[in-house]
Amino acid sequence: MTTNIFWYLLTVVIAYLTMSLGQTVFHRHLGHRRLGGRFFQNHVQFHHTHYSGDHVVSARHLGNEGNNTPYFLIPIFLVVGPTFFVLRFDLFLVQLATMALSFFGHVYLDRHYHVEESWLCRFSWFRRKQQLHFLHHRYDNCNFAVIDYFWDRLFGTYRSIDVS
Repeated sequence: MTTNIFWYLLTVVIAYLTMSLGQTVFHRHLGHRRLGGRFFQNHVQFHHTHYSGDHVVSARHLGNEGNNTPYFLIPIFLVVGPTFFVLRFDLFLVQLATMALSFFGHVYLDRHYHVEESWLCRFSWFRRKQQLHFLHHRYDNCNFAVIDYFWDRLFGTYRSIDVS
């Protein structure tokens, strides 16, 4: 039983780190560079146009015109697919659930960062993450992550609220 818990926890950690790394790298290298093609166009022409300068929030979420979800899911399927043949089925399901929760958490928080009077604003952790995200919109060369900034710190792209 203890062995299974170890494998479940290890799978959760690796799956979460894989998703957060993918999100951070895609955001940085495809969402902010012309190399990203359609991903770049959607992200810069929609998200960063509607949420720029001092206008980083709106009364409601501005829809899905610049939604890059389909582009992000393609490489995720390429990563997850082969693990079906490598992992035990229960570990595969744990990986899949962790990646899905991480992905939807990313999308959910990003939406709420940009909505005035989000119900999450009552939490100090959320307001801090929101401010870090707004630094990204102001400078666009930092804080590419949305949930946590582990990879930004590792890659040297983290910018603190205190130093902005």
